[in-house]
Amino acid sequence: MDSPKYASFNISSTVYKTVNRQEIPVWVFLPKTIPNRKAPLLIHFHGGFLIAGHALYPEWHAQWAVDYAIKYSAIMIAPNYRLMPESTGLEILSDIQDFWTWMQNDLTLYLKGIGSDVIPDYEKVLAHGESAGGYLAIQSALTRPDFIKAVIAAYPMIFVDSPWYTVPWNPNPQTGAPLVPKKVLDDHITAMPKDKIFTGVFPPDRMVLVLAALHSGEISGLIGTDDALFPAKLLEKAKDGQRMPFLFLLHGIEDNLVPCAETKQFLSLRTKKFGENSAVGKFVTGDHGMDVECTLETSWLNEGLIGTTEAWAVRCLD
Repeated sequence: MDSPKYASFNISSTVYKTVNRQEIPVWVFLPKTIPNRKAPLLIHFHGGFLIAGHALYPEWHAQWAVDYAIKYSAIMIAPNYRLMPESTGLEILSDIQDFWTWMQNDLTLYLKGIGSDVIPDYEKVLAHGESAGGYLAIQSALTRPDFIKAVIAAYPMIFVDSPWYTVPWNPNPQTGAPLVPKKVLDDHITAMPKDKIFTGVFPPDRMVLVLAALHSGEISGLIGTDDALFPAKLLEKAKDGQRMPFLFLLHGIEDNLVPCAETKQFLSLRTKKFGENSAVGKFVTGDHGMDVECTLETSWLNEGLIGTTEAWAVRCLD
């Protein structure tokens, strides 16, 4: 929390859920200059392939996203959630659903309890995430389309049952790095303490597990097979004419960890079902995490945020 990236916020934390007597925390970022009035909400889900990462890890939290919250005097909220392989994909999604319930039911009282006069504006909710966090943001929008007004998904995992996540990388042309053998993941699973959950670790911790799962094609197997785990299947089941949050997808064309082509594919499915104006995609030169050092003055990003801002926060300035 002492990162210069978060210097413009007062940060506090609480617990939104307890599993096996283990608490799952959420952090609330209040801009130091936020007015005492209704404030829009910007929810950030961290990445890490659902295996690693932490809500407070600043290196994966893009500078522009932090600045975006400040610009619109938004309450920024960042939850941890259970991680694989100790937990399943459905258990992770249950954490995200319970987080949204906590936010709707308890955030206002929590803010009063810490002495803040700021009131959450539940009419202006934005979900943002990168990589696995982008997957969780998209999943949130598909399950709570009337509550969430806009989504920003950066280089998101989407088709988590595609060959990218199910077929071993052998050899490994995507990263050029040495393959991490499946045994690393298997040994970790064998040694896992019973009923122990993990809800956030700072990289590089567990990144070897991420690579072992990716390289061996085990990501999808760890996530599970239920239809609720797959955004494209949820999108297909959504009713025509149903309100959907505005979606901004961004991805680096040279991404060697999450395929850009799959994000383009999802954008096509989304706009075909809900119209060309329901979503926008920006696909630019760069690898995984290409936006981390971007600013709100970055031209392509600024263009992509126009629809997001209109759907989310523009009325809060009236």
